[in-house]
Amino acid sequence: MITWSEFLEQASDMAAAGQRLFDDHRLAYLATVRRDGRPRLHPVTPVATDAGLYVAVNHASPKRWDLSRDRRYALHAPLGTSDEEFVLTGTARRIQDAATRQQISEAAGHVIHDSDWLFEFLIEHCLHGHWVNAGQPGTYPVRGQWRAK
Repeated sequence: MITWSEFLEQASDMAAAGQRLFDDHRLAYLATVRRDGRPRLHPVTPVATDAGLYVAVNHASPKRWDLSRDRRYALHAPLGTSDEEFVLTGTARRIQDAATRQQISEAAGHVIHDSDWLFEFLIEHCLHGHWVNAGQPGTYPVRGQWRAK
């Protein structure tokens, strides 16, 4: 697993595409694993900085318990032009130090409450793709993937 900043260095084109989709939509879909093993899907507002990729989770949200118990996640950006798709998988870790919380709060562009839990998403795998001539004759996919070493 690597941090977002390491992902920026190792797969800069994919990271730039993900950053653009996160910025364009200010939203992503987070899949977590419930206690009974069923998946749970949540809309979230990811915060990608040079240091890492973070999500603040409200104190009443069940996703905070999901991520605390079973750290696995999938994060999917909304589709972009030509059905561009960006998906990350890996594990989350809770961030509790005040300095990092303050930096993320300043970068977020939205309120992060003191009661929110802050998670950093470590990256294991990325899928990125789009369709050429989407919806037209001769449509074909262009896909790439990256995996942490």
